[in-house]
Amino acid sequence: MSKLKDILLSIQDDGNTEGEIEVLADSLKQALELAANDMGADISDLDYEVLEKGTSGLFGMGRRPYRVLVRRAAVAAEHDDLERLESKLAGVSESDLSLGKTDKNVDGSFTIRVLKSGIWLTVNPAKGKGREMNINDVTTRTFAMQMSNVDMKKIEKEVRKASGKPVKIGEWTPRPEWDGTMSIELTEDEMNAYVHFVAPRYAGRNMDFDDVVNALRSNGVVSGIREDEIKKYLEEMDYTRPLHAAEGEPPRHGKDAYVDYKVRIEKAQASFSEDKETKRVDFKDLDLLENVVVGQVLAVKVPAEEGVPGRTVTNRVLAAKPGKDNAMRHGKGTILSEDGTELTAEINGQVVFMGGKLSVEPVYFVKNDVSLETGNIVFLGSVVVGGSVLDNFTVKAAGNIEVKGTVQKAFLEAEGDIIVRQGIVGRDEAKIESTGGSIYTKFIQGANLVAEKDIIVAEGILHSFVDAGGKILCNGKRAKIVGGRLRAGEEVNARYIGADASTKTEVRVGINPKVHQQMMDIEKVKRQVEEEIDKVKKDVTTLTIQKTNAGGKLPADKEEMLGKLKSQQQKLAARQTEIAMEFEELKAYLGMLEQKGKVCAEDMLFPGVDIFIKDKKYEVKDPYKFIRITLEGDNWRFGEYQPPELQDDQARVMPSRRIRRR
Repeated sequence: MSKLKDILLSIQDDGNTEGEIEVLADSLKQALELAANDMGADISDLDYEVLEKGTSGLFGMGRRPYRVLVRRAAVAAEHDDLERLESKLAGVSESDLSLGKTDKNVDGSFTIRVLKSGIWLTVNPAKGKGREMNINDVTTRTFAMQMSNVDMKKIEKEVRKASGKPVKIGEWTPRPEWDGTMSIELTEDEMNAYVHFVAPRYAGRNMDFDDVVNALRSNGVVSGIREDEIKKYLEEMDYTRPLHAAEGEPPRHGKDAYVDYKVRIEKAQASFSEDKETKRVDFKDLDLLENVVVGQVLAVKVPAEEGVPGRTVTNRVLAAKPGKDNAMRHGKGTILSEDGTELTAEINGQVVFMGGKLSVEPVYFVKNDVSLETGNIVFLGSVVVGGSVLDNFTVKAAGNIEVKGTVQKAFLEAEGDIIVRQGIVGRDEAKIESTGGSIYTKFIQGANLVAEKDIIVAEGILHSFVDAGGKILCNGKRAKIVGGRLRAGEEVNARYIGADASTKTEVRVGINPKVHQQMMDIEKVKRQVEEEIDKVKKDVTTLTIQKTNAGGKLPADKEEMLGKLKSQQQKLAARQTEIAMEFEELKAYLGMLEQKGKVCAEDMLFPGVDIFIKDKKYEVKDPYKFIRITLEGDNWRFGEYQPPELQDDQARVMPSRRIRRR
């Protein structure tokens, strides 16, 4: 008996020999047959031990019978799962079992399989310190299986070789009463077919692949046959479980039509990005808005699927249900294609998903302040802020921006108008820019403002830098301009300009601030190039003198440096010429401009104010009341104050005050 059985039986039987008999017979086969008959069991279920080998003698004289100890079938029945365990554990030693180790030291094993093609032996080698198979192990099994037509030489050779591959050791002799059998089971829905096997007895034949397939077809199983699974099962010969031999294909019902949204429709969650250079996270950039542009694809409808029919193992077709069609719903600001499969944005704005449909809103409303709760705002439409814009936050809009509170040390940029109802307190760092419209606010203090058109302020502009392509108007009851620098293409108009303390205030009109800034930038570059030319010239002169003093030769490194300096000198000279031409072109352009530009103060123009109209400067040294200052040619003209002219839309945003005539 195997070691595994010995271990388990020694634990359970505790040395009890009950269930064993000693048999005397003329041969081993006769001994096993007598024992089987006496115990009422099959020979294949018995285990035995030859205590004394018999001899036939001479003419019957000196004959000695075989003495064989045969263990009862009750032991095998009591442990009928040992064979399966033994095959899986592959003859694990007792020490390995006690330690739970089965991977390092594994005993050799073998299987004998009887097929129509013959009797096949497979010997698997031992691993590690495991026990190798010997010839007695195999011959004992062949005796038990009542095999008389096997080639002992091939068995011996294969046991020594232990190749792990099947080797034919004999021819099959038909014994129908010993052959294994099988039965086919079909599930009620005909989606699965199982084969139940009865193992062969003695040298009976095992079922092979063709037997199984033919049996399946005879029972109507013609589809979904699992050929690989059948072959694997027959190789293992584990008949304790049924073989799942065929499996039908269930119908794949068609998926319903659905909408593939190309934009974010869930309520946005705050997400922070790290700056690649500084490795810092800006907690003000929350990315809460989903901006879209005109023509952008918002959603695509994926059509319903027809479905794929299924098939039972008996080849019966199972119908599949087609998917349901669902129309794509859309809201305002979107365009649905004629075939109803594509939704695009009709306008720039933010995506809003509500009630199962998409809309594009041209205005984004911030209920309270722009703060850590909202993060920075970047929107492709207009933005309305119900509160204020707090320090260090940004609001950018492709349309207008309206802030109902104040703007602190923040950055605002809009392609349209910017309206700040309660004023701007920038602490010298706020920047407000309208790239295509005007700016309207109650007051400005310590801020930088740039507007393509006009800047209109109700109360005052204090110590700020303000640029307007059109007009700068400060027309409220307490309207005043004090300190800073103001540049307007057409007009600067306020009730008070300057202050009693002669606060330095610069006012420029008649030139678009962008052009004026361009001139200033060119002048700055011109000075930088001139300084660099002077420096290079000095270096070239120094090296040239050294070369002359050295008899016309310089060290290699200095000679190379001199060549580079001369090349740089040529490039700088060319750049200086280009800058001079650009500067002259700008001056010519300014000379062609229409003579316009005026500065108006209703109540008082104070000393300390420097007025520039085009390229002319006037220093105010005396106070002026109800004054309008213009330039005709090279002459300054002083006339009666002229009130500002507001367009209808400007008047609605920032109502003008009735001017009192003097």
